[in-house]
Amino acid sequence: MKAFLFKIYMLLFMVLVVFFIVVIWNVTFGHIVHEYYERQKVNDITALKGSNEQEVEKSTFEKVILESDERVKNYLGYKILEETRIKGHFHHIGFDIGPDKRSYCVKCHGDIPHDAVKEIRAFLNMHTFFVGCQTCHIKLEGKNKTGVFKWYNRMSGEIVDSPVKTARPGTYKAKIIPFERVNGQLQRIDNDERIAFALEYSKREKTLTEGQKSRAIKLIHKLVSKKPVQCEECHQKDNPLLPFEAIGYPKERVDSITSTEVVGMIKNYTKFYMPKMLTPEEAKKK
Repeated sequence: MKAFLFKIYMLLFMVLVVFFIVVIWNVTFGHIVHEYYERQKVNDITALKGSNEQEVEKSTFEKVILESDERVKNYLGYKILEETRIKGHFHHIGFDIGPDKRSYCVKCHGDIPHDAVKEIRAFLNMHTFFVGCQTCHIKLEGKNKTGVFKWYNRMSGEIVDSPVKTARPGTYKAKIIPFERVNGQLQRIDNDERIAFALEYSKREKTLTEGQKSRAIKLIHKLVSKKPVQCEECHQKDNPLLPFEAIGYPKERVDSITSTEVVGMIKNYTKFYMPKMLTPEEAKKK
């Protein structure tokens, strides 16, 4: 009988010990474990949410870009352009001009460099897609002036045949560059030596002193004219700056470019006015 009661006593004692162990564990360590699992749940929810957002972005991209292969036709006045339509875009965006990897000017100024005069910056930037910077910003004089202009490929930099007859206006993958005369020989004005100097400056710019930067910039812009070529210097019938026919423009295009309408617009409308609705801040000042 005593042995049986002893066993009951030990069993109850062990249960009591276990009970106190559980209580002590919950009081001292239980909340730590609970917080750990709660954090894991939060992390899992965050990860799931991020995954869902990525799926949404992916599905949106695929829907807008990859699955929008509907073909549309745009009448441009001179031909019909057929291209892929991206849902939600009104304008046709199929033109692929490509970066100018030859020009050392765009390394700093970019492919769309004109932004000083907002009224005509779009007109000027339009020309940068097929006219090299030096064509307008360097006026060769005296013995260096040749009147020779050629096309170069925007990607390779190589001199190429005129693209005017083989590509749509505004989509040429080439630009016009002037040639100068050096030691009696024709040489493109964006020669390898000038390109190498400009690229070297770009690499070392952060290590140069202000004086060194100033000297380098002056050398790079040594040939740049204070006043660039004016619009009417090209858009005129009598001796235009660019020899249009020599660089591949057909007669009808030359007549259009040098027409009295174009010249008259440039000469007579020298001041451009923006609608007040587009510049409300200026209207308030007045």
